[in-house]
Amino acid sequence: MSAKKPTNKKPASGKVIKPLRPTSKAKAAPKTNESSADKKRFSRRKKDDSQGAYTSVKNRKSKRSIMSKASGASARGSFEYDKNRFRFVWAIALTVLGLLIGRAYYLQVANAQFYQDKGNELITSERTQKSYRGMITDRNNLPLAVSAPLATVSFSPHDYAQEYYELNRVIVENPSQPVLRARMQKRLDNMDLTVLAAAANIPVTELEKATAIDKDIDFTDEEAVKAALPSGPGSHYLPLLNKVTPEIAQSVSSLDFPGVYEKNFFQRYYPQPQPNSQLLGFMGQNANDPEGGYEGRAGIERQYEQVLAGEDGKVLVLKDAKQNSLKEIKQLKPEVPGKDVALTIDSRLQYLLYKELEKAGRLQQARWSTGMVVDVQTGEVLALSTWPSFNSNNLNEMTGENQRNRALLDTFEPGSVMKPFTVAAALDSGKYTANSLIDTNPGSIRVRGYTIRDHNNLGTINLATLLQKSSNVASTKIALSLPADAITNMQRQFGFGSKTPLQFPAEASGQVTTPEEKETARRATVSYGYGMEATLAQVAQAYAALAAGGVMHPLTLTKTDKPLPSKRVMEHEQAMAIVQMLESVTQPGGTAKAADIDGYRVAGKTGTSRRINPDGGYYSDQYRNVFAGMAPVSNPRLVGVILLEDPRGLHYAGLTAAPVFHNVMKEALRLYNVPLDKPLQTKEPS
Repeated sequence: MSAKKPTNKKPASGKVIKPLRPTSKAKAAPKTNESSADKKRFSRRKKDDSQGAYTSVKNRKSKRSIMSKASGASARGSFEYDKNRFRFVWAIALTVLGLLIGRAYYLQVANAQFYQDKGNELITSERTQKSYRGMITDRNNLPLAVSAPLATVSFSPHDYAQEYYELNRVIVENPSQPVLRARMQKRLDNMDLTVLAAAANIPVTELEKATAIDKDIDFTDEEAVKAALPSGPGSHYLPLLNKVTPEIAQSVSSLDFPGVYEKNFFQRYYPQPQPNSQLLGFMGQNANDPEGGYEGRAGIERQYEQVLAGEDGKVLVLKDAKQNSLKEIKQLKPEVPGKDVALTIDSRLQYLLYKELEKAGRLQQARWSTGMVVDVQTGEVLALSTWPSFNSNNLNEMTGENQRNRALLDTFEPGSVMKPFTVAAALDSGKYTANSLIDTNPGSIRVRGYTIRDHNNLGTINLATLLQKSSNVASTKIALSLPADAITNMQRQFGFGSKTPLQFPAEASGQVTTPEEKETARRATVSYGYGMEATLAQVAQAYAALAAGGVMHPLTLTKTDKPLPSKRVMEHEQAMAIVQMLESVTQPGGTAKAADIDGYRVAGKTGTSRRINPDGGYYSDQYRNVFAGMAPVSNPRLVGVILLEDPRGLHYAGLTAAPVFHNVMKEALRLYNVPLDKPLQTKEPS
């Protein structure tokens, strides 16, 4: 029977149960433009319905209305949906790739040097290559200070034991590798402490005790090995050879022994220590140098530090896991050796001066003594020394007192050695001539409540006698007859009150204060060397200017091709007239007959002044003795000045300082082949 056509009647409400199988005569579905994918999804849905699934008409209609869209199905899985997801995934991938590229650029290009340096720090290090410090020589190129290459060889028991246990561990853990075991055993055989002890010349028992090798422990037990390693003082540093020549150190370091380390350095050595210690100075550790280097701390060593030191080099070295240097890779900065400094000092004369100062100082029980010898024609300092001294090769002998260069650092009231410059002011004023007479009667003069005396009543004297007898009264009368600043101006003209051109570290400048017109007492005392302060170097420079005919050649301690310019400070005739007057001081009747030298005419001046009492005034029983002289008078070549501080034997400079001048100057004139300018004395036949 054929199926009937539906009527217009309303369908019954309720559920409609579809047949389990579709009818065989179904209408052909109309053709649509649906895609094959949509058809497959639609067919699956129909299949579900045909398998007995049921639902309400309401729900079925709503689902059909959804499927009745133009697309024919859901957008999930569609090309548009996949395209957006595809773009999102690729955006993430590109972002990650960009970050990786940016990070790689930062590490390898933008900040490459930083990470290269960090990596290099793990396997390499910069080692300072110490430069050779220049020598200090005398005027004849004899060494006064040299840098000797030395080495210190040390042994680390900890590193030795660690290597020993490590080699045994490798042997135990590799029983199936005979080649490796043989190589490790060979290295163990080369670690024989007897060989090291013989090379270092120390008892082998000392090394065995320091390493404390335990051969019974389990070499594979890391904790047991760690506990067996040496610890405490000396476990990492045991000196084998201390400050030896590199040749001696090589006998130990060439063994290539585990735990043996060599450190090379330069040590300053002074062949003539005591005579030169205060002049040359000494070396001290530089607190700003991480390598613990040394630098000049006083004297010439400090003054010419930059010239002598040069510049250290830098070497890149390869390190092992224990931070030991394996080999040099390259030189980062070449070392620049220091330059030598040649002094004007004559080491022969320097030694002689020091020995005479020591002899007089001990004989007179003085606190200290110092002296200088200067070349009149050039201003070069030929000798400069102070006693007591110290051995500059052993700084344990150095104290605050014996390290002072007294001639340059200490100031004092020079006393009567200043009287020649009072005479110079008198001649320069035009009021006095070499033949002018001064009445010193009755041997004393009263000035502002103070009495100034001579040793004796000299009566009426000329300027030569003033110097020969060292008259305080005559000096006072000259000072009071001149303007208030006349004496001090002349003293400044000869270099007093300012540092010498030596530019020595911590050199004193002294003090010259011009008195007021009404300060008559000060005007008087300045004329004979009180009320002012000077250094012995200033006295030497001033006397050298007198001996040079009124021309001041700046003092110098180093040989140079460009000396400082000289200047005239006084007329030649007046200066030489004063020199002629000073000759009488060393002749019969003068205060320094002991300074006279056979065959040479000698001029000079003594100065015996009282030492200042810190509590006020002057000591009544403490003196300072100074003698300044020159020779030969006919053509002055050398000037010498000698000072003894607080001699306890004899109190007068003519008896203490003048003999030292005599002994030193006699040899100096001989060393420099200075021609005689007076007949030699001959003994009368008995």
